[in-house]
Amino acid sequence: MLRGLYSSATSMLALMNKQEVIANNLANANTNGFKKDYISIRSFPEVLIAASTQGVGSSSLSQPIGRLSFGVGIGETGFIDTLGVLKETGEALDLALAGEGYFAVQTPAGEMYTRNGNFSKDAFGRLVDQDGNFVLGENGIIKIDGSKILIDTSGKVFVDDTYKDTLKIRSFSKGELEKLGNNTFMANSAGKMASNVVVKQGYLEGSNVDATSEMVDMIATIRSFEANQRVLKTQDELLGRAVNDIGRLA
Repeated sequence: MLRGLYSSATSMLALMNKQEVIANNLANANTNGFKKDYISIRSFPEVLIAASTQGVGSSSLSQPIGRLSFGVGIGETGFIDTLGVLKETGEALDLALAGEGYFAVQTPAGEMYTRNGNFSKDAFGRLVDQDGNFVLGENGIIKIDGSKILIDTSGKVFVDDTYKDTLKIRSFSKGELEKLGNNTFMANSAGKMASNVVVKQGYLEGSNVDATSEMVDMIATIRSFEANQRVLKTQDELLGRAVNDIGRLA
């Protein structure tokens, strides 16, 4: 009985974590460059249950009666790195990446990466992201000291027809990026120069979250949580009856 209570409780905790992930995805359905998070739920390893009986003399015998799982927990977590919808804005410093790769930005915590190309100039003409982090080129911080800005499909930056630098765009293998806050990623490697990518000036990449799919998943998660609640309540009532009624009859 107590094992049943534990199994239901662990399932409810795992479903609560899944619900938080879904809610965060929905909250960022309109965030530029956002990548959908996912979480899986797995069963704990099953154990063999056996009944112990006293044999002839002082020996004891163990009779297997089946396998039992002690509940579920969080399995794999991560994000889905698929391309979001590209939206045309017409703004010279709005950039989108069609293909693999991430823009490199210099933050107080070091070099990070992002797919959100909603850039602008700071008071000193330096190219920055929405959080004020410097957007990096192959030679460092990019300075926009003119009015006519052209960024070609390879990421080369021209200001008033003068070449300034090439955007630092890196691609990574699965597992090399860790998602942080503010729509940025931290890498555990230097990555490699992105080759299969096209820079599109005057565009922004939208989120890759499908709101309809997330809502369906949220409803299914809520239903599973409610089912575990009912099971937990039933087991609690049965345990109460076992303690109060059976104990009194004895």
